[in-house]
Amino acid sequence: MDCVAIIPARYGSTRFPGKPLATLEGTPLICHVATRCAQVEGLDRVVVATDDERIAEAARDCGVEAVMTSPDFASGTDRIAHVAADLGADIVLNVQGDEPLINPEALSGALREFRAGSHELGTLRAPLTDSAQLWDPHCVKLVVDRDGTALYFSRAPIPYSRDSVQSSTVGPGGKGALEFIAEPPQQGACWIHVGVYMYRTPALQRWARMPRSQLEIVEDLEQLRVLEAGERIQTFEVAEAFPGIDTPADLERVRRALTEPKSQDYKP
Repeated sequence: MDCVAIIPARYGSTRFPGKPLATLEGTPLICHVATRCAQVEGLDRVVVATDDERIAEAARDCGVEAVMTSPDFASGTDRIAHVAADLGADIVLNVQGDEPLINPEALSGALREFRAGSHELGTLRAPLTDSAQLWDPHCVKLVVDRDGTALYFSRAPIPYSRDSVQSSTVGPGGKGALEFIAEPPQQGACWIHVGVYMYRTPALQRWARMPRSQLEIVEDLEQLRVLEAGERIQTFEVAEAFPGIDTPADLERVRRALTEPKSQDYKP
């Protein structure tokens, strides 16, 4: 088998328990994700990896294979590595179970590039055009080199523009502070991370065996683990980020957008 997509989906989300079973247009989110993965060119198999029988049943009800896993995995990557070890695929595509509006065409293009190259680890990036996202810690930013290889991922605004802040004095004694200026990000310099990963299977297993790293713990971003270990993550540009769902408010926002005919922010 050449390539398999594995969708990690756990029930116990801190901010949104049972999220994979929340419905969008009457269908569980996990089914939206799996159905769109099935449309990606070059995939031989789509598997939902979950720790909850209710999620597995929902996936099977929409015609998708589901594999039960332990609830004790620390991350989605660990869950995927465990499942991938028994599948025998050369390439593994990791698609988060909370991104029901992923673009199969964009994923197909990125997967073709990844397969054609010699990269062992890959992920996606999209232009960051909204200054609010730049300052949002839930929106992961990244910087890349000239070849698109990831240099760093962060919840903080990177690259840091010295023109985006100005000094001010506040409080007794004139203690210094920084005041942020909301300006549109510089075109071509700021990227948003799109949480889809591609791995050659040996690299995936190396990732899963690595202990958590210092930067990973500080930023709570597991991709920093492999960068600290000296591995390279190649990034592939897509036109726009897929709107993920982290909270019930995110789900309501997507629902509203899908019912507004003139909306260009989300596409069903």
